[in-house]
Amino acid sequence: MSHSNEAPLTPEGVREPLHLIDCSPLLSQSSGASAPIPHFSVASDSGGERISAQAQLRADRTNRGVRIVGSATGVQEGLCARCLAPARASLQATLDEEIVEERFATGEAERFGPGNSVDLGRLAIEGLDLVRQLVLHCDPPCPERCERCGAAHPVADCPQHEVDPRLAVLGRLLPPVEGEPKREG
Repeated sequence: MSHSNEAPLTPEGVREPLHLIDCSPLLSQSSGASAPIPHFSVASDSGGERISAQAQLRADRTNRGVRIVGSATGVQEGLCARCLAPARASLQATLDEEIVEERFATGEAERFGPGNSVDLGRLAIEGLDLVRQLVLHCDPPCPERCERCGAAHPVADCPQHEVDPRLAVLGRLLPPVEGEPKREG
């Protein structure tokens, strides 16, 4: 089981693996062979948010390399975009990725790492990153904020009835309300 933060960059600018497996035993078998991969957990911090993942995968031998199939579930943790309180969102992604031998690789195809290795932790985190909440909010929704004072209550319940003095100048731009004295300015 692997459990780590965002992998630091090596001097070559490559991220250290989160959960590395060696595919050499499977690559030595003929096409159609399959191997279960033990369940594992990983975590990654990025941009003030944390994604924790649990993956259930299997590896299938193909004529070009190995196909990783399964699912990843996890939790995205960060701050609510509305109230800045801690917030969480559940995530689930289906993974289906083929890792090909160098001789079959073209363009952006996923290739084996050194020693026929594959970073399954990175695949799981990237899969969940594709389905993560772009704007994280409280669940259940955070309380309504008063537009007068900013407290966590509706405007109708606000004990403050006067306009913020910093905004009083803007009040002169509004049309007069019946029963109020005429605004000067």
